[in-house]
Amino acid sequence: MKKIFAEHIQEMFDVPDETLRAGMRDFMNDMERGLVDSKISTLYMEPCYVALPTGKERGRAVALDFGGTNARASLVELTDDGLLMRKQVAKPLRKAGAYDVTTSTTTRDELFDFLAALVVDVLDGNGTEQTLPLGHTFSYGTHQEDLHDARLIVWSKEIAVPGVEGELVNALLADALRRKHVNVQPTAILNDTVAVLLAAAFAHPGTAIGTIYATGFNSCYLETFGGNRLPMVYNIESGSFGHFPQNDYDKALDAASAKPGAQRLEKMISGRYLGELMSRIVRDGDAFEALPTFTGEDVSRFATEGTETESIVANALIRRSAKLAAMTLAAVLRHRANVDGQERVPAQPLAIDGSVFEHMPGVAAEMRKTLSMLLSSEEAAGLTFTLEKDASGTGAAIAAVLGTD
Repeated sequence: MKKIFAEHIQEMFDVPDETLRAGMRDFMNDMERGLVDSKISTLYMEPCYVALPTGKERGRAVALDFGGTNARASLVELTDDGLLMRKQVAKPLRKAGAYDVTTSTTTRDELFDFLAALVVDVLDGNGTEQTLPLGHTFSYGTHQEDLHDARLIVWSKEIAVPGVEGELVNALLADALRRKHVNVQPTAILNDTVAVLLAAAFAHPGTAIGTIYATGFNSCYLETFGGNRLPMVYNIESGSFGHFPQNDYDKALDAASAKPGAQRLEKMISGRYLGELMSRIVRDGDAFEALPTFTGEDVSRFATEGTETESIVANALIRRSAKLAAMTLAAVLRHRANVDGQERVPAQPLAIDGSVFEHMPGVAAEMRKTLSMLLSSEEAAGLTFTLEKDASGTGAAIAAVLGTD
């Protein structure tokens, strides 16, 4: 790959400040539309019916984390000494030459039996004399009417299993658990971002309502007030935001995806897609006939240990991801301040989970810089990033216990 080509890519993936400001305004407008009617917005603004934990919750629960790449089951205990991870098992959703439970030829029973088998594995040797509650972190857009179950609106992250969209997800999981004869009952379902919110609130009890926001880089959370003045947490599926300009590589990736036109912002931000963008760029830069296969981990490695040109490209992808994530976060924070009648975004912790933030170089610094530009340096200085590792699992366990009340 020639340096002039890498520098061209760097310029292509640069995002001017004015474009970010316009994106922030459009995101806030879409939030407003989504709160009125989801049909007129690209954002899913769905209430998730969960209370913040007090930190005093106790009990044992199973957590199931179903993401776009892997599924994990954990046995978690909430104790006086904190949250203890007793056991965890994980398995990729796709394994080349062996299986793939994400395709259009996979039946829904095959998918949910795969998930139920992880629960069986994590309980091996731990006994289930009493029925254990299960919290399910389900990282896809859903519509909920209570904490216990949710209907899948549409698959994302290249999942194409038929017969699940429009169905109650935890009901399908409960059927699979019965087929496995395991004494576990799903009591809660939540987005990965809600899981981060709950994990942060449990770890920092007493934090005032509305001061913890969470991002999994694909979605943000807003705590606002409904007409009855009760606190409500809204699921903002920011990966579905459809008003940000794409470059040629974004358009090619989108066109080749399982759902062209859907989750456009997610395809520009998440580690799941940064690897594919890198693959397409390297193919063009090195004139490969076949498309190489890179992951988000490869992008991180190229950024710090690659050749000069690999580093230029990888860092350009990472910087854009961080800027766009900060853009959505700034929109949520400004909107919340407006709702509360505050002229400034108040100081508050921002709970974050995800491999992009945790492992990719320069992300936190780029996010801070972007927040300072979109809000103000004074407002950004009051925002504290808190990494909540493995929050998808721990948050699900907390939700499971809350769901038994």
